[in-house]
Amino acid sequence: MTDERLDHLIDEHLNGMMSDEARAELEERLLHSATDRARFWELAGSHALLHEGMQGQRVEETVKPRAKVRSVWLQWRPIAAAAAGIALGMFGTSMVFAYVAPRMAQRVVLLKEGFEADVSRTEPGLPKELGTWSGDDAAVVDAADDLKAKTGRKMLRFNSATHAGENASKSAWCDVYRLVDLRGVAAADEMGSLRLVANFVSTETAKDEEYVCFVELCAVEEGVMPGVLPDNLPWYRENSAAMATRKLPLKGDGQWKAINVMMPMPPQAKYALVHVAVMRAKPARSAEPVQFGSHYVDDVKLELMTPSGVR
Repeated sequence: MTDERLDHLIDEHLNGMMSDEARAELEERLLHSATDRARFWELAGSHALLHEGMQGQRVEETVKPRAKVRSVWLQWRPIAAAAAGIALGMFGTSMVFAYVAPRMAQRVVLLKEGFEADVSRTEPGLPKELGTWSGDDAAVVDAADDLKAKTGRKMLRFNSATHAGENASKSAWCDVYRLVDLRGVAAADEMGSLRLVANFVSTETAKDEEYVCFVELCAVEEGVMPGVLPDNLPWYRENSAAMATRKLPLKGDGQWKAINVMMPMPPQAKYALVHVAVMRAKPARSAEPVQFGSHYVDDVKLELMTPSGVR
């Protein structure tokens, strides 16, 4: 028998029409009921596929030909992911993990970065190879601004909203990237999930300034990735078989804040683009790229998690 109240709550969430009271009610139900979680995934999958179908023609016109046989619930184009609101952390860190993967049979760490060795600063632009951090100007530092690293002794400090050779005028984002190899990490018939976690902190800022931290995960399949790695973030977003993003405000209180996203693992995924960033939300953009200096990230982790008993 269909639970009409549950279906109503899920429908409100998927369509972005949920009140705080209704969201709290849905969180409580998903936290304590495996049946309700299964129903959430069923309706959310249908919702995402509907949006995927609506933009299918546009996708076919803009994406290079690829294999046509793909697992249907993994069609997470940006618009579909935004509509479903599953992988975007809508319910918060603990809630997302609770209803996505209540029991895990296997957890494989694909990336664990504490910035303790092998990197001193970012390379300019998008990654040109595996195993390097690149993007806007950022540097590894020891304890600074009376802050201690989240783990170990070192952390990555965001410096500027541009990098050498770019000089992006009016940019308010300091973006840092890492490309992770996914080939051979999971069996093709398993419904695994990718989980990205990063820890951010900032010190006190001016009263008229506001900042946010941001994480993004894009998975690109084998048949789509060109021979030369693209130096273009919109390309990754448009051609991702799965994608998840989330951002949270930074209070400038010197307290580390964890932020994570979770999404299905595409069966033929080749690379995952890890994207962490800080942005000045206020004041409005100035004539020059924003300069940071008191914003940090540490303990960045990408995991593959395989649920037990689900095929």
